[in-house]
Amino acid sequence: MKLTIAALATLLSSVLATVYINNPVADTVWPHDGSPIEITWISSDDSLLTGTVIVQLMDGEDANNLLPVLTIASGIRADKKSISFTPPANLPGSSNYAVLITSSVDGPHYSHTFTAGDASITEPFSNSSKPSSKTSSSSSSTKESSTKESLTEETTSASDDEKSDKSSDDDKSDKSSDDEDTESESDEPESETESESESESESRDHDSSSSGAGRSQVAIGGFVGAAAIVAALF
Repeated sequence: MKLTIAALATLLSSVLATVYINNPVADTVWPHDGSPIEITWISSDDSLLTGTVIVQLMDGEDANNLLPVLTIASGIRADKKSISFTPPANLPGSSNYAVLITSSVDGPHYSHTFTAGDASITEPFSNSSKPSSKTSSSSSSTKESSTKESLTEETTSASDDEKSDKSSDDDKSDKSSDDEDTESESDEPESETESESESESESRDHDSSSSGAGRSQVAIGGFVGAAAIVAALF
């Protein structure tokens, strides 16, 4: 029975335990030279803290209406009681900053306001980063995007190669067709030359035949005339 009461007392103490932020405090000044700082918290009654917490940086001139600047960490075990954080170099200077720790067990808890940031920066803080607990998801999305881009580039390259091969084949086909046309044109003069050669040969044969026939006629005529002269003498 005593053990049961002790267990109930411990459980009740842990449920009633609340987060108390002991750093930063009112006179805290965060550096803006890239140096890390510590944010710490404890249990308000030194009992065990349970659940998880979200740590945020807040700012605003109205202490009752502070606005979130950035989420420093999320999903942190409450019993860890501290985190390390490097303030961004582009954090505007202000003396109205505060740390908000929201417990999954007992809700929000604010620190004292303190000074942080670079006083020469007057533009509102812009932060595109996400909580550390989501870093792996962001990294996975980046890898998927890179893989898609790589696949797209490979597909485009393959398509270009196919187009190049097709263009090369077309060029070869055109060149082959041009070569055939050239050979055809080259064959025609040879054919014409052969035809002209045959015509000239036939003409020479004909002239030769005509010349031979004329010489034969002249020889016969001379023989007949000689015979007539001999007959007249007798």
